[in-house]
Amino acid sequence: MGWLIGGAIILVTFLFSPRAGSVVVALLAVAWVGLWLATDRKSEQEPSHQSVSISANFDPQLCPNPDMPISVAITNHADRALQTVSFSLIARQRNSVVYRASHTSDEVVAPGDTFSICYGLNPLSFAIRTVRYDPRELDWAGEPSLTRFAGS
Repeated sequence: MGWLIGGAIILVTFLFSPRAGSVVVALLAVAWVGLWLATDRKSEQEPSHQSVSISANFDPQLCPNPDMPISVAITNHADRALQTVSFSLIARQRNSVVYRASHTSDEVVAPGDTFSICYGLNPLSFAIRTVRYDPRELDWAGEPSLTRFAGS
């Protein structure tokens, strides 16, 4: 809707005075380029979920509680503290996803640091709920979906 109104204003300005219409178009072009450059530079400086890596595996030494057997390590590769990360905990068997659960961690992770935590398995997150999978035999991974860093 804003584009239509802006276009109508430019058209009316051109009809009354071509010189004034040219000035309005030039000013809008300069403002648009300035705004584009400012937002492009800001987005290059912002860390993204690609600045976070998540590894997961079955590890009875790190996670001795049998109700929480999956060890998840969240590593912050950005230059700012990670405040929140949402991620999917995924298990594959022969390249097929058999388990997917969403999690969120509000643990603050300093730049370059790793935070580890143990998670339990939600029986409703298995692809086939009638099959009993052994977590030791699955390939575990974590995929970040949303991140929030300090200062953003």
